[in-house]
Parts: sequence; C-alpha cells; structure tokens
Amino acid sequence: MHQFHHSYRDKNNGYLLAGSVLLLMGITVWITPFFLEVDTPISKILLVGGIPVLLGLGLVSTYSGTLIDFERKTIKKYRNILWIKTGKWESLPKVENAELIHYTYQHTNLPNGISPTSSYEITTYKCVLKLEGKGLLVFDYAKEKDAIRALGQIQKGLQLY
Repeated sequence: MHQFHHSYRDKNNGYLLAGSVLLLMGITVWITPFFLEVDTPISKILLVGGIPVLLGLGLVSTYSGTLIDFERKTIKKYRNILWIKTGKWESLPKVENAELIHYTYQHTNLPNGISPTSSYEITTYKCVLKLEGKGLLVFDYAKEKDAIRALGQIQKGLQLY
C-alpha cells in the first residue's frame, strides 16, 4: 500500500444524515406506486422523488479528508464533492514521531424543550504525527482498532520504527 487515506465524516450527524434521509424519502416516493394505487402521473412521481434523491446524493458525497503518498512523500488535504476530490498535493514535512492517544470527554446536549437532555462520555482515538517545524497532523477515529491499524500503516509507510 503506497497511500494512506483518512476521511472526516460522521454518518450519524449533520449533512450526511440529512443526505441519507433525503435519499430514503426520494426512493420511498419512487417505490410507493408499486404497492399502492395512485392516480398521480409517473412524470410527477419521478420529479417529486428525484429532487430529494439528487439533493441527498450531493450531501452524501460531500466530505473532506487527507491522503498521504508514502512513495512521493506528499500530502493532499482534499474536499470531496460529488465523488471528485479537490485539493493539491504538497510536500510532506519530515515526521518526527507518530503515536496513538485517546481523548475522553463528557458530551451533553443543550436542553431545547424538544429532545431529551443526555450526557455521556465519548472517547476519541487520535493518531498524532509530529511534523518537523510544522506542528501536528491529527487523525481522529471512533474505534481503537481503526486507530491502531492506521498508526501501523503510517509507521510502516513512513518507516518510523
């Protein structure tokens, strides 16, 4: 493997969740005539279902991430829109150290009168790369095994032993 890829997306929050809901709504509109008798013209059904599907696809395909090319020692921070990654390759500064840390914090949603107030601990696993003269490069993971696998891949690719 010559590249490391990390994307920043949380499928259960924000615009990715909204995109998934819109996709589901549009598909539901499209399949409803197969199960229920409707008098609506097929063109109207396709249009009413197609708009949320197109919006949903746009939202679901929008995220950001980082690519590291180990052979060329370059890095690309990109934005993905409709499955097209935009960004430019830059030289990767020398990586002095790579380590795994975990960060645990208390999450509380604000009372809003609609949803119940909840409070719980969240642990985030972070692959931290110390770059020579450039600070830190951090990749967050929800699962420890994913962070360990990513750290191993980075250490192997950059030959940090």
